[in-house]
Amino acid sequence: MTLSYEPSKQKPPEPGQNRPRSFGTITIPGTPVGAIVSAGLVVICWFALPLSHLFILGTGGLGLVLGLLLYWKHRTPRE
Repeated sequence: MTLSYEPSKQKPPEPGQNRPRSFGTITIPGTPVGAIVSAGLVVICWFALPLSHLFILGTGGLGLVLGLLLYWKHRTPRE
């Protein structure tokens, strides 16, 4: 068995041109709009995937606890 590598014959697209996108990925910004999109995705997953309920509740609870710990840690004044 031999492996060979052939460089791509296509040139990369110029800046500003449409680039091929992979399906199944989404970038959500860290803004209020991103929070709305995230909440919408959670609602969709809640109803579409019944077995995801425990996972969604667990990650939400863990995120809440860790977020509060970090908030309290960084809220205290430093000397």
